[in-house]
Amino acid sequence: MKALRIEMEGTATSFRFPHLHVGRQPSYPMPPPATIYGHVCSAVGEWVPHDSTRFAYSFFHNGVGHDLELLHIAAVGSGRLDKSWGYVKNIDVQTNVLPRQILLHPRLILYLDAGERTEEWVSFFHSPRYPVLLGRSQDLAAYRTVEIVELERSEFGYFENTILPWRMRDRLPDGTTFQMPRFIDPQARQAVTWERYVILERRLWWPSKEVEPPKGAKSAMPYDGDGPMWIDPQSPAFGPGRRIVMWHSWV
Repeated sequence: MKALRIEMEGTATSFRFPHLHVGRQPSYPMPPPATIYGHVCSAVGEWVPHDSTRFAYSFFHNGVGHDLELLHIAAVGSGRLDKSWGYVKNIDVQTNVLPRQILLHPRLILYLDAGERTEEWVSFFHSPRYPVLLGRSQDLAAYRTVEIVELERSEFGYFENTILPWRMRDRLPDGTTFQMPRFIDPQARQAVTWERYVILERRLWWPSKEVEPPKGAKSAMPYDGDGPMWIDPQSPAFGPGRRIVMWHSWV
């Protein structure tokens, strides 16, 4: 099958926990699906129907840092004349310093399956409508490659630095469970769809009875009837296998 593969890099990024507004601001280890949706829509320049596209990714960074971020919190002013200033006070701004966890030198390899529009989307990422961001509005990034790749079916391969569906939890020897925003309705931003995912921050072998795993590799546990996986034949080799592209959706 054909897929759009986009490789992007940035200097720093942070994927904040939505329910924490005071104190130290931790980051998700990887971008939530809702963040990927917003990024795709930003490049295309319109709200993409969220049931028309699938995505997969691998995410890497070179370590975790901590930043002191100056916040400007604005509120409606009193509307009264400020005699010392000579103008009506229509806005109040307070500042606050928050420590924030940041991921240094992030790199995202993003795969998109937009059906019949997959090849058409190459032009959107060659010339994105809005600034390229990875995370927050100040987390500028840049596309390094944008190309169509032909994925192949394989009975074996490896997962690498990605999110996996919760249904695979009992089959994985590694990974941390997170509840992440899967989709945020752009017309009603309070309507958030949440989903549990397993965040895998290493390589994990998907075995086959006919193929010997790489030496020292940890293996997942496939079930009979799982069938072959999609792999990227141009990804780095790990023993006899290539990177598995695990598709996710926003619905």
